[in-house]
Amino acid sequence: MAEAVIGPVSGNSLWYQVRAFLNAKLVHIFAGGLFTLLAIFLIYPIAAILIKSFWGDEGFTFDFYVEFFSYNFYYWSLINTLILGTSVMLMLVIVGFCFAYLTTRGPQWLRKPLKIIALLPLAAPPYIFAISLITLLGRNGFINNFFDLDLNIYSWAGVITAQCLAFLPLSFMMIENVLNSFNPSLEETASDMGASEVRIVRSITIPLAAPGLLKAALLVFVMTIAEFGNPAILGGRIPFLAPDTYLMITGEGDFNMASVLSVVLITPCILIFFLHNYVLKGKGYATITGKGMAAEPKPMALAIKIPFLIISVPVATMVLLSFGVILIGSFVKIVGVDNTFVVDHVMNTQSNIAIWNSVKVSLGAGGVGAIVGTLLAYVIMRGKFRGRQIMEMTALSGFALPGTVIGVGYIIAFNRPPFLLTGTIWIIILNCVFRFLAVGVEAGISKLHQISIEIEEASADLGADFITIFFKVVLPIMFSAFVAGFIYTFMTTMMSLSSVIFLTTPGFDLASVYIYLTAQLGELGLASATTIKMIAIVAISFGLLQFVAKKTGLDVRTKQGA
Repeated sequence: MAEAVIGPVSGNSLWYQVRAFLNAKLVHIFAGGLFTLLAIFLIYPIAAILIKSFWGDEGFTFDFYVEFFSYNFYYWSLINTLILGTSVMLMLVIVGFCFAYLTTRGPQWLRKPLKIIALLPLAAPPYIFAISLITLLGRNGFINNFFDLDLNIYSWAGVITAQCLAFLPLSFMMIENVLNSFNPSLEETASDMGASEVRIVRSITIPLAAPGLLKAALLVFVMTIAEFGNPAILGGRIPFLAPDTYLMITGEGDFNMASVLSVVLITPCILIFFLHNYVLKGKGYATITGKGMAAEPKPMALAIKIPFLIISVPVATMVLLSFGVILIGSFVKIVGVDNTFVVDHVMNTQSNIAIWNSVKVSLGAGGVGAIVGTLLAYVIMRGKFRGRQIMEMTALSGFALPGTVIGVGYIIAFNRPPFLLTGTIWIIILNCVFRFLAVGVEAGISKLHQISIEIEEASADLGADFITIFFKVVLPIMFSAFVAGFIYTFMTTMMSLSSVIFLTTPGFDLASVYIYLTAQLGELGLASATTIKMIAIVAISFGLLQFVAKKTGLDVRTKQGA
């Protein structure tokens, strides 16, 4: 009888040893593999940019940085970028607060429509507003022709307006979240004691919302200086770092100066990223000590209502106008000039091929990104090894880095063996995977916070080994996080321009690149039609993402530090 038991064990001893090894080391194996991927596809491209900015034909040199700070063009490119980021940041903190206050404290009939309008730009690429502003206020723009005006949209005013409209949702969501977290009894108590609404807003609401306002300001600043499309289309002759980096490569083929511009562009983004994570992390004001009581809505004071509406209504009108002219422009020859109905823009073969190419790339990026993000979340949450926080911060850093910088980094890093990816679809897919990895990771971490580790411990007590627990217990429970990561990566890859424009090859246009190039050539009908088709795909994806979040209770937002 003993021999009968021993025989099978000895015959399968190698398999049992392998399984025992995997059971004990699988998390560490995952961690090692994932850190290698992060090192290759996030750290290595940034390091390649840094090295290239100091390395010329004769070796190490500071000449490129000396050249940058010696020429007025480069110097003003930096100054203009910082001015743009600061201007949009200040405006959107004010506009975002007005929108958020009206949707949380304003008239009931106004709250939902205003919130929908504030979130509407999420379903569209940022550069949609450059196209719409040209259609409205360009040299042959509808408004200019109708009112016989001579407004110049290719200016500071055009760039700032487009950036404000594009990033309104970021400011709005973060500030609204803070205002919704307040205990309403604080403001009610102040009102009962005779304080006016103006004084309540000034003395209670704004001070308590200060952490959220600051977080919104930092995020808007980073996203504004990193955005490529609007400044490139509307900037005219005004130099900005992101478009100038693109022109440095495509126009002059100067990778050294492009690397210097990238380093200069990335510096404020990294400083703000670390500032937020190490200085602002955990900063806030707790206003709820027990279960909050629902406050009875009160009429807004005219001294608050009128100024907030004066600020919010024109912005909301511009958002609706922008989407409206894009829709109309898809089906007429030239909006306001020749309104003849046409379907040629929508049926254009080249734009449809570009859309299909974007769908293929986005599906690949979504699948790979969801897998990597889910595994990273599990390793970060359940692993017991040093360096977990470094892994998480590295994964989140892709979201904080300007797309232009990552695009340049991929060109420099992956154009020769052993990582020769230039000219392939994989360089675009991997670029988008690791740039937008943060959401998949945070969705997975959010889900694991909801899953008690006791479930895994109970399975282990019943005799299940780690491999069985991971594949039959953990992964099925984390499936909603996987879906959220997939949809978000798919959606953002469809809209991405600033990094992929460096990586596409002739004959393989993506929708975002096609829209940018046609807008630059003045073919606004084609640009509008392609944008509408892209918006339809992105809107469906966004709806699915919200559905997953609602049904599973999953928080699919990125960490505010990103």
